[in-house]
Amino acid sequence: MSAHRLSIWLLAATGVMSMMARGADYLEMDLEQLLEVKVTGVTLRDESLKTVPSVVTVFTREQLDTLGLDYLFELVRLVPGFQVNRVADNPLNYTFSTSGRRTGSRAREIALVVDGRLFVDPRSSGADSAFALFPLANIERVEVIQGPGSAIYGSGAFTGVINIVSRRGGKSLSVATGSDQRRKADLQVNHSQDDWQLNLFAHAYEDQGQDYRLANGAHTSDPRQELGLDLGLAYRHTRVQVAWFRLTADDFYVLEKVYNEFNHFQPQYRHFSLEQEFHLRPNLQTKLSYHYQSDDQDLHALLSPAGALTSVSQPASGDPVLTKVNFFAEAHKLALANDLSLSDDGSIQFGLEGLRAKEIDAKAYTNFNLEQIVKRQFPVDYYGNFDNFTVVESAARRDTASAYAQWLQELGFDTRLTLGIRYDHYEEIGDHPSPRLGLVHQLNEYHSLKLLYGEAFRAPSFAETRLTNNPFIRGNPELNHELVKTWNLVWVGMWQNTSTNLAGFFNRYEDPIISGLDDIGARSYINSSDQRSAGASLDIKHQIGESWLMRLSLTRFTDLPDSAFAEADRLAAYILNYHKGVWNWNLSFNYQGERDYLRTASQRERLAGYWLANSQLSYQLVKDTRIKLTIKNLMDEDYASPPQGAGIMGGVPNRGREWGIGLDWRW
Repeated sequence: MSAHRLSIWLLAATGVMSMMARGADYLEMDLEQLLEVKVTGVTLRDESLKTVPSVVTVFTREQLDTLGLDYLFELVRLVPGFQVNRVADNPLNYTFSTSGRRTGSRAREIALVVDGRLFVDPRSSGADSAFALFPLANIERVEVIQGPGSAIYGSGAFTGVINIVSRRGGKSLSVATGSDQRRKADLQVNHSQDDWQLNLFAHAYEDQGQDYRLANGAHTSDPRQELGLDLGLAYRHTRVQVAWFRLTADDFYVLEKVYNEFNHFQPQYRHFSLEQEFHLRPNLQTKLSYHYQSDDQDLHALLSPAGALTSVSQPASGDPVLTKVNFFAEAHKLALANDLSLSDDGSIQFGLEGLRAKEIDAKAYTNFNLEQIVKRQFPVDYYGNFDNFTVVESAARRDTASAYAQWLQELGFDTRLTLGIRYDHYEEIGDHPSPRLGLVHQLNEYHSLKLLYGEAFRAPSFAETRLTNNPFIRGNPELNHELVKTWNLVWVGMWQNTSTNLAGFFNRYEDPIISGLDDIGARSYINSSDQRSAGASLDIKHQIGESWLMRLSLTRFTDLPDSAFAEADRLAAYILNYHKGVWNWNLSFNYQGERDYLRTASQRERLAGYWLANSQLSYQLVKDTRIKLTIKNLMDEDYASPPQGAGIMGGVPNRGREWGIGLDWRW
């Protein structure tokens, strides 16, 4: 038995031995309760969905339990304006975007915040770079915030923020098995005694992947393994948190090429934080925190097929060009956050941050001389082994200093004002202020109007500026930051059994970062001419009687830049949930419209839109113990995603139908 498989069953056994049966049915939640859920990620204070100065979609623990989904990328498919594409950088990369905007193969424009910790790869940045497959099992509430968030969170929050609040009560164990030899175990333990509090989440998963027949007739698969731990220990006003996640995947596409039994990808992410709260005055709360995070990535990939260098290598070899690459980067951050209550009607939030990010290692071990290949220095040395390396990203250090302030003020009984600004200084890149304005007016008990304006900037990452000796794309050390200016007009309607959110948006991008041709004709990251996107989204929730709850969302982009050809201009999602006694049934659909991809460097081809359905049926065996049958991709839809580069005929394949059966215990 493998060590990974053993860890899954050890997690299961640990939970079973410690189970206790008590509590109530945890799936009972109606529309009125959902509308009372608080939102904290927008202003760093508790807000209601009716008056929060942003466009926000919230999922609670109760909703997540009914959906039958495993990962964050699966969940955001159900959010208005968000879309997900599987790209061919590696088997784990399901990247997502909002506002029709995505740079490269990563969600560099969206910040991921988990319990106040910013989870980001210091090298490439982005919500999905540090942790590609974020599990839903330990989430109490997830807030998907659309629009610029730089006024609070800085550079990474360019077009949105995903704020996650972890579970802090009770204990639970979930085990599952199913198709593709999948095995999963999630253990969650929360314990308080006197002034001490312990929070533990452990995650283990593996499957053998699915088989894919590619357009060129070849076959491949995508087996993967996951291990994760998130531990928090608090004493009074002091808290320590440690997170560690390691994912492993083999075969499939790596660097947009398939080479079975060699292709391999293993990212490993670590985060440590120490927080100390101070209550210096009754109306002032202060938090001082230190954060350390690192990301270590190992990948094995095919660069050129067999025979490509036979005539230009010494000694002559027809072997394929293969590489084994390691990236390692880390960041240290010190932050001071304050919340000052001025009165019952107003408050100020302000703080300081200092960040040092470092790229430490970026080496490619190849069986040919990679630098000679890139510079076309023939003949190319053939090594026949992986003992020689080439630096593929130059070592770098970047210091950042930031300050932010926000004012929340009630302007009378029905109107609320939000003003905020953040100032960031990036070494070698420059300074930039990010302002925000929010004006929310309650027309009456049931209707609200929101007028929102925000600016955000995104500093280019090390992966965009320091990349070198790469046969596909070059880094650009002269790359400037990009800027977005966004307007939103939102109407929120809430009645006894129905809630509606209608949002219009307009985005103007200045100096947007795209991949294109530089001054010497090589493919690189460049700042292009200004772009814009515009559209509207509609989100409706409706409760039918005591048992049925329905949610429908529609998004239409009326204006997208030409560089967003891989994004769909029509999106939809539908959720239907039935709860009666000990039974719960959920059916969800999401639709992603037509998209284009590069068949060649100058020729595009269309990918069809698709509907993706998921369903879960659960039955309560005893109190707080449920058995679940889950089916993902219910209709076994054969659909593809646009690759980032050119030449993958038919697009990147996605998984077909998956099923699983599992048990959930809570105590």
